[in-house]
Amino acid sequence: MRVRLLHLPAIARAVGFALVAIAMIAAALHFRAASSRIGAQLLAPAAVSDPLAAELKRCQLIAEQAKDDPGCEAAWAENRRRFFTYAPASTPAVPAKTFGR
Repeated sequence: MRVRLLHLPAIARAVGFALVAIAMIAAALHFRAASSRIGAQLLAPAAVSDPLAAELKRCQLIAEQAKDDPGCEAAWAENRRRFFTYAPASTPAVPAKTFGR
């Protein structure tokens, strides 16, 4: 009676389990590192240098009342202008004082 030394289906199954385990470990390490990067980004205030971002955030916070706020309308218009043109953000078409409260 002859015994097969290499049982290919068993070897393939073992390799498959090993690859799945490696993928799970890699994903766990990736998401652990990503959560620490997200925490660092939340601590850094990005909207301080851009008054438009601060005004858009204020409009988002006041929700339904923002539709009647002229400051929010001006901020939305400036945001659309920045989005649909290639002009740099450092040259606003609408003066920054219109973004008042």
